[in-house]
Amino acid sequence: CQEKLKHMAKHTIQKDKCLTRIDDLITMVKAESCNQINKWGIQTHSIFEWLTYTTEELGELANAISEFHYRNGKKENIVNEAIQTATLSLKIAEMYL
Repeated sequence: CQEKLKHMAKHTIQKDKCLTRIDDLITMVKAESCNQINKWGIQTHSIFEWLTYTTEELGELANAISEFHYRNGKKENIVNEAIQTATLSLKIAEMYL
């Protein structure tokens, strides 16, 4: 019973922090963009392909959240997947600016 309570305490509802760490997030997104370019080069795809890649990353984020909640996964995995998803989403937004 105590173990279950400890597990549940770890998974409290999260409050919106109003992007108070936006500078850190931007730094992380820029670094992830460089990682993606180093790995794949500059990419040219249709908007639907970009959407597919972003959706795949969102699925990985969902998996990281589930792993954290149900299997004692690491919160760092949630951050990493969220940054990867955000990076692709921002690349799409930038294409249409």
